[in-house]
Amino acid sequence: MIYMNHVMKRQFLILTLVMFVAGHMTSIVAQTDEVKLDSSQTRITTVSAMRVRKSPQVTAEEIVRLKLGTVVTAIARSTNQDTVAGKTDYWYRVDLPNGDTGWLFGGLLLNYSPGKRQELVRQIIEARLKAENTDFADRQEIYNLAASSVTEAKDVSTRAELELLKTLAVANSALVVTSELSTKSPYREWLKAHGAEVVQNEFAGGYQLRADVLWRLEQKYHNLPIADRIAWEASQTFPPSDCEGDEVCHVFLYDGEIRYLNLHPTGAHADEALKNIAEVLTDEVIKFANDKGGDKYAVQQRTELKKLLASLRLAVAKTTAPEKRDITKRLDQIH
Repeated sequence: MIYMNHVMKRQFLILTLVMFVAGHMTSIVAQTDEVKLDSSQTRITTVSAMRVRKSPQVTAEEIVRLKLGTVVTAIARSTNQDTVAGKTDYWYRVDLPNGDTGWLFGGLLLNYSPGKRQELVRQIIEARLKAENTDFADRQEIYNLAASSVTEAKDVSTRAELELLKTLAVANSALVVTSELSTKSPYREWLKAHGAEVVQNEFAGGYQLRADVLWRLEQKYHNLPIADRIAWEASQTFPPSDCEGDEVCHVFLYDGEIRYLNLHPTGAHADEALKNIAEVLTDEVIKFANDKGGDKYAVQQRTELKKLLASLRLAVAKTTAPEKRDITKRLDQIH
C-alpha cells in the first residue's frame, strides 16, 4: 500500500511537470508566433530611447534602444494585439542596423514615407514637447531631432516651423536644468552650448529661455504665417520675476503681449492678449501712473510704466476686438 502511494505520487509529479512544460512551450509559441507582412513597411519611432525587444512582449529581453525619429523597416507582426501604456496595437519585427532583427510595439510607431518626413517630424516633436515628466535625456533627443530636421528643410516655411520647434526644445530642456553644476553634472555641456539662449531663473531655481531668442526668430520670419505663433510664444515667455502681488510690477510682465499686439493686431491671439491686459490694467495701476513724487525708484518705475502704456495705446488702436473700448477708456484716465 505504501509502495502504491509512492508510485502514484511519482506519476502525479511527472504528469504535473509535463503539463507545466507543455503550457510553457505553448506560451512561448504564442508569444513568438508572427504574421509575415506581404511587403515590408517603413515606420518611424515616436518616443525617445525606444526599446527593441527579443520577442513581442514588454517583459522580453531588451536588445537595444532607438533614438526618437529613427526610421525602421517592419517585416512581420505579432498574431495578437497588445495594450501598452493605454495604446493597443501589434508588435512589429523590424530590421536593425547591425543586421539582426527585434520587436517594437506598434503603438509607438507611425507609418513613414520620405515624402512626408517633415510633416511627420513636426508631428512627433510637437507631441513630445507636450509630454509630461520627460527626463533631460528625452528632451535632448527632441532637440536633436528638431536641429537635424532644420538642416534638411528645403523650403523657407518648413524651415521656419522647425526652427521654432528647435527653439521650443531648448526651452523645454531648460526647464529641467538646475543651478547645481558639479563636475559630473549632465547640464554643464548643455549650458556651454545654449548659455546665450537661456537665463537663470533664481525664483524657480533653474533656467528658462530668453524671450529675445523668439523675438529675433519672429523678425527673421515676420512675413510668414508662422510669425504669429512665434510672436505669441515669445509673449508667453515671461521674464524671471517675483512681483508678490504688486499690481504695477505685474503689468510689466505683459510687455510681451503688448509687443505681440503691435506686431500682429489681428493675429490669432489678439483677443486673448487684450483680455489678459484688461485684467492687469487695474485701478491701482492707473492711480500709480497719475501719482506725483515718491522716491527715485518710484519715479523711475512710473516713467517706465507710462512708456509701456503709451505702447499699449498704439497697439490697441490697431485692433478690432471688443476689449479695445474698455482698455482705451482706462488709458484715457491717465493724465
